[in-house]
Amino acid sequence: MDAINSNAKEFEVFALQPALGQNIQLGMLYDARNQQFFSGISLWKDSEVNATQAVDDKKVQNADYRFTYSLDEARSDNSLSIEGSLALDLKAFSAEGSAKYLSEKKSSKHEARLNVSCTIERRTRRIPMEVLSNMTYEKQLDSPFYTHFVSEVVEGASATLTFARSCSSEEEAKEITGELKIKVVSIPVSGSAKVEFKEGSEKLMENVKISYSGAMAENVASLEDAQRVAKEMPSKLMTQMNTLKYKLLPLSLLDSKANKLIRSIDTGLLTKTAEALKAGDEATLSLKEIAADEVFQKTFPSIRKQISNFQNAFAAAETDFTSQVRNLLPELRDGNTNANEKIAELVKVVGLHSRRTEMAQQFVTAKQNEALILRQTVAALLADKFEDHLGGLKSGSLVDAAPPRLLLSIGGGAIGVPTHPLQTSLATASLDSVDSGDDADLPVEEWFENSQTRANLAKSCNDIREQRKMAIPGVDVSFGVASIAVATRGGKKARTNIGDVILQKDGVLSIVTGMLPKEPSRPTLTVKGQTLAVKWSSNRAADEETAIPTTGFALRYRRVLNSKRDGPFPRAGENELFRDVRCPATDDTIELEDLSDDCDYEVELSVQTCVGSSPWSPKAVERTERRMTEARNMFEFFFNNKAKLTATPTSDGSKPWDFDKDKKTLFLGHTEYLKRKTNVKGFQDEVAVRIVDVATEYKPEIQFPALDKINETIVAVFTGPSGAGKSTQINAFVSYLLGGEVDDPARVLLIDDRKFKQSASVTQLVTCFRIRPFAPVFENKTLMIVDTPGYGDSRGVERDAFVTAAMSEFFGTVSHVNSVIFVCKANEVRTTILSPVATYVFSLFAKDVRRCLRTLYTFSDGGKVLAHGTLEGLQWPVENGEVQVNNSAFGLDLQGGEVDRNIRSQWIDSIKGQFRLQEMLVKMTPVPTAGSAEVTKKRMQLEEKCQLAEGKIMKTANDAQLIIAQLKTLALAIGAAPDELIAQKYIETFKRDVPSGKYTTLCTTCNYTCHEICNFSNDDDKKYCAAMNNGDCTMCPNKCNWTKHHNATFIIVAEEKTKYITPQKLIDTWNKTNNTLEGALVGVLDKYLKAQAILRQDILDLADLNDQLKETALMHDPSGLMNYVDLLIISAKAGVKEGSANETLITQLTTARKTLQLLNELKMKDRQIGGDLVILVDVLDLVRGEMMRRMALSANDRAAEEKKPCSLYNDLRLKLPLDLMKKAPSPLRTQSMMSKGALYEENLKAVVSLVELVLKDGGVVAALAATPAS
Repeated sequence: MDAINSNAKEFEVFALQPALGQNIQLGMLYDARNQQFFSGISLWKDSEVNATQAVDDKKVQNADYRFTYSLDEARSDNSLSIEGSLALDLKAFSAEGSAKYLSEKKSSKHEARLNVSCTIERRTRRIPMEVLSNMTYEKQLDSPFYTHFVSEVVEGASATLTFARSCSSEEEAKEITGELKIKVVSIPVSGSAKVEFKEGSEKLMENVKISYSGAMAENVASLEDAQRVAKEMPSKLMTQMNTLKYKLLPLSLLDSKANKLIRSIDTGLLTKTAEALKAGDEATLSLKEIAADEVFQKTFPSIRKQISNFQNAFAAAETDFTSQVRNLLPELRDGNTNANEKIAELVKVVGLHSRRTEMAQQFVTAKQNEALILRQTVAALLADKFEDHLGGLKSGSLVDAAPPRLLLSIGGGAIGVPTHPLQTSLATASLDSVDSGDDADLPVEEWFENSQTRANLAKSCNDIREQRKMAIPGVDVSFGVASIAVATRGGKKARTNIGDVILQKDGVLSIVTGMLPKEPSRPTLTVKGQTLAVKWSSNRAADEETAIPTTGFALRYRRVLNSKRDGPFPRAGENELFRDVRCPATDDTIELEDLSDDCDYEVELSVQTCVGSSPWSPKAVERTERRMTEARNMFEFFFNNKAKLTATPTSDGSKPWDFDKDKKTLFLGHTEYLKRKTNVKGFQDEVAVRIVDVATEYKPEIQFPALDKINETIVAVFTGPSGAGKSTQINAFVSYLLGGEVDDPARVLLIDDRKFKQSASVTQLVTCFRIRPFAPVFENKTLMIVDTPGYGDSRGVERDAFVTAAMSEFFGTVSHVNSVIFVCKANEVRTTILSPVATYVFSLFAKDVRRCLRTLYTFSDGGKVLAHGTLEGLQWPVENGEVQVNNSAFGLDLQGGEVDRNIRSQWIDSIKGQFRLQEMLVKMTPVPTAGSAEVTKKRMQLEEKCQLAEGKIMKTANDAQLIIAQLKTLALAIGAAPDELIAQKYIETFKRDVPSGKYTTLCTTCNYTCHEICNFSNDDDKKYCAAMNNGDCTMCPNKCNWTKHHNATFIIVAEEKTKYITPQKLIDTWNKTNNTLEGALVGVLDKYLKAQAILRQDILDLADLNDQLKETALMHDPSGLMNYVDLLIISAKAGVKEGSANETLITQLTTARKTLQLLNELKMKDRQIGGDLVILVDVLDLVRGEMMRRMALSANDRAAEEKKPCSLYNDLRLKLPLDLMKKAPSPLRTQSMMSKGALYEENLKAVVSLVELVLKDGGVVAALAATPAS
């Protein structure tokens, strides 16, 4: 037979074998059949073969480090044969001590490993020949249990550090192994390897398991321990003496009678057996890994239990295989057994285990695929926020009060069965079935490999996702994923299938797969005027209704366009929103009332249940009947109640209905709801705002909402320049809303414009017309049309100021606006016409109204709108929305013939524009007017304060001119100082030094030399000086005592001189004149400076108000209105030449222009406005100080002072702003060797020039002074 030698023969002599940590001694007996040593049994006395020998601690036979990177490599490195390695795996014996690591199996399928072994061989011992022949226990040779004895041992010590790390793949294992080689193993140039932990080893070792194998006890729990042990190993192993290797000899060498027949097993058979055992180990690791998969550990415990059961079954199979092989191998080695039988039996055992291992690998592959499918499916659902109940439903989740829960079940009989079919196959496999060729272990079809099961799961997954989208507001339903094995179906318990949809409700789990609410059939529609009668049926089966009862029905309907029947004025818009209706479950009909006439409606039905709605049914579409327009109804109502409607109203502010036969026009009456008067200066007690209710007698059952109900009233503010057709547009728009047609017997108008010229402004105050929702086009909302007076008409800027006051009252009366509509002619390009309106709107409204601004172009011919570019240049937000209208046909009557065709065409164009305006208005959301009210309030305060400040500023200019005149007078007076001179004698003294060694007598009191050459140099001897008599001096003017005299080295000489002076009387007269002028000027300056302090605070207050307006108003730009007022002034002055201008109007315009100028200065210069006033104050304050200083001087001192250089102007000039300094008069000359320097008189003249410059150079005073005079 190939697997083994056919003839039994004596077992060959072994070479040196590794001791594997076993305590093997010389002379120890051994059985080669079962690979066992017999400790304590020998043929010789122990003292003879293991005599104590002295060992030199420094003597070493061999010492080296060895590095291996796998278990197989480590065993090979230790000279462990295939048979020895197999015996170790079969646990025929165990590796201990320093060889313990050779029996450690991998902890995971993919492992990075580094074994660092240090071995020191110290000596080799053999049994001497003389001892071999001198056996003490020779009778042991007769025992059948022994085949060999130990003849030689190699002793020393060995230890191994093992670094092992589990990896996710073989590639990662190779990468980590390479890093371990680099970080731990160091091979120097000499080629002798050593252990050296390099920098960065700590991070690498974070997930590495470190173990130690050695005879000496060591605790290695960390990298630091490993570093320490590796460093100490060589020195510690030098002191150890253990058996490292051994050699066996057969007993037949001692006695031929002791010969035992031992077979040598073929390497191929051993290899196959080892491979089968290793494959089983690999399968065990794979089972361990798949069992640890998170999807089974946390999400599908039933599958986790299934895997655990398979693991146990395979572990039992491995144990059985190990036991059988461990028994068969010794029998095969025994030469007395039947070799062929034992070989065949071993082959079958190996084959059975290989077959079982294949089953295990097939099971692992199936579970890996199952985990992938489950992980992807569950992850997708959980990513969509489905609840996770796969770990099991909690007991608390089945209480009756809990809301319904719809679950996708991934469970049932096909998933997670305790005993997998492969486990059954594994258990039933036997030695007899190895060669039978049956198909018991053919691949088993898993649930996820079944196309129908996967399709069912995908459909249920999609169904439950779609159902979640059909949630009903206020109905609490949760959606999740679970693994449920048993639920009820039709009231009976049943096993679930994978992909079943489970309803958890009222503590019961019900299978509702395929029973989720489905799309109902199309409802039936019946038209009754402007009402649609809707009838439907749910078409649900009885079992569906039982499992998921219907809780109600939902209908939704909307208007839709019909290009074939709508004509030019469709009632419906593009993609209108649906309106929803809810009905109880007992209903099957409903009537939809108050619909738009002559309009298509589409209706859809949805069934409502406890788990949500069904999909919408197919659309049902019908068209409502055309109704009589509100305009025609109003004609009929008027003529039926004409006497009552045209009677004079009993209350003020009301207007009766009126029919103009000539113009064929019905003017709607209105009743005043409220009015507001303004208290603004100039317009006190003048009515500014009126709110009137239109046609209150018509359909009184329709009530007006309160003013503060912002969602029930649309407020549209119409504004624009005079003559733009604003009132006509409002009339045309109201006519459209009431359904007015070109064929009507008369027009229905809101604003009566019969008393006004077409080019003039019809509106005199802010009038708010409230119109109730008479027709569906109102969408159940009251419309408030706010008609504002036109700007810039013939009544002048004063009337524009009234409009501001009136709008302020409006903002305080009406709580919101939806739209502010700028009405202008389509071909208007004159900024002089459009700018004032845009500027006033910007200045009256707060920033939050910007999104409400819209543009309406009148007199449009359908071509390019020229006004668009002009408004864009004025920063009006045309991009918010624009509408073009042409209302020319609105005032025309049909006459028959070809003319009527043109009128009808123009009428359609007008209605199209009104339709677009109506569409735009109903979409606009309300904006509170509180911000705009605050803006207008602050603006009026600012303008009022500006008017007051403007007067003060102009007075400043006048006062400054007075000061300039007085300064010029003072300069002339100072320049007229008296210059008549007379001769006057006077004595002048000076010092003259005396020769060296000579002394004089000096009187210190009189400063007089009493004795030019004195013999007494000591001051104490001066009483003996020749000038003294009886102790007093005879020479000095005061005849002073000698003690007042002292020695000096110089002589004081007196000399008479002549000078020319002005007579004192002239000086006194001149000084008196100066003081009079300066005193008067100081008084004027004091009043001026005091007034300036007040004015400066006024300007700061103006700046605060200006800042607030910049923050809150849409735009703060007085310059636009200034240009507008300038044009009005020019126009008014042109009228003067023709002799027809109103002088009062010109005065008003000039006053307004000055106010706007001051506002513009505020805007441009911000808080720097009034800088010229500050400069004036600083200049005049310094001049006043200098005048006060000079006035305090005596007449003579003052006369002298005026002849000295003065730096007053130069000092002032240095303090000026840089731009003004460049324009100011040049600095005056200063005193130097070449120049005397400018006098006070010249400084005053330069100051006068500076003040005049300040008053003219770009400041607020200059700006106001430049305003055209009236």
